[in-house]
Amino acid sequence: MIGRRLFMAFFILSFTALIVFLGTEVLPGDALTASIPAEELQFYSPEQLAQMRSELGMDRSIPVRFLEVWHQLMTFDFGTTIMKKESVATRIFHPIVNSAIMAGLALVVMLALVIALGVLASLKPGGRLDNAISTTTLFTYSMPDFVVSNVFVIVFAVWLGLVPAVIFAPTNAPKLTILAAAIVPVIALCVHGAAYQFRLLRAGMVEALNSDYVERARLAGIPQWRISVIHALPSALIPMLNATAYFVAGLLATSVVVEAVFKFPGAGGELLRALSQREIPTIQAIAFLAALAVVFANLIADLAILALDPRVRTRSSNG
Repeated sequence: MIGRRLFMAFFILSFTALIVFLGTEVLPGDALTASIPAEELQFYSPEQLAQMRSELGMDRSIPVRFLEVWHQLMTFDFGTTIMKKESVATRIFHPIVNSAIMAGLALVVMLALVIALGVLASLKPGGRLDNAISTTTLFTYSMPDFVVSNVFVIVFAVWLGLVPAVIFAPTNAPKLTILAAAIVPVIALCVHGAAYQFRLLRAGMVEALNSDYVERARLAGIPQWRISVIHALPSALIPMLNATAYFVAGLLATSVVVEAVFKFPGAGGELLRALSQREIPTIQAIAFLAALAVVFANLIADLAILALDPRVRTRSSNG
């Protein structure tokens, strides 16, 4: 099963490289025209622009450029930026690490919050606490991420003055500074994702609590909290794990919005800058690393399901 997943991961990443390459090919303009001010561009003749594109290697055929891009992405040699000839890996290193810190912290906070709420709601299904948590999560799930981010800016920065409305830390700031700056964006990222994950976990907990083996545990006199944590939770986590992988994928899209609202020095801001300047190697590198994170998250989810569900291990061993 793991071998098949690794083979599929290679295929998906190769296909992603193709999609990203084709997507950047259809962008209007190029790095050359984006770097020259419009008032100056009119003084260049088509022959001069063609010569400059040739010097930058922008006149090669599409298959040749794709094979070069595919090799660079697969070997994690992202090349250099088109205009300034800076190392792309060096350019995106700090933004990627900053976004990884924010996304990793959001994932940990989300899982801890969801598991805690799921266990509390399962102590008395249909009770006041269960209904209150379910109603709150349904409300937060319906709120778009950009609305949540702006509400947090208004509440925590404008009204309460607890945090700055805009983060002024540079991308290469100390990681403790980045971690402190990520607290409010992390909460904003968790609001929508935690609500969806909780609903999946609650459904799994209700199903597990109505199973025969849990009923036998009740008849044996085991306390309800122990039944929820020891007996029902591992089974209920299984359907949630695949959704957690999708949450990681959603983080990549959501973080761009959240980083833009809070001016967080992460990969989202670097991606927007690269798009505006048509820095294709930078766009391709960030998109590829994002796809790699999704593939890795799905692989971890598969391994967790293998560890939690003996039926999957049996099916895998039997082919």
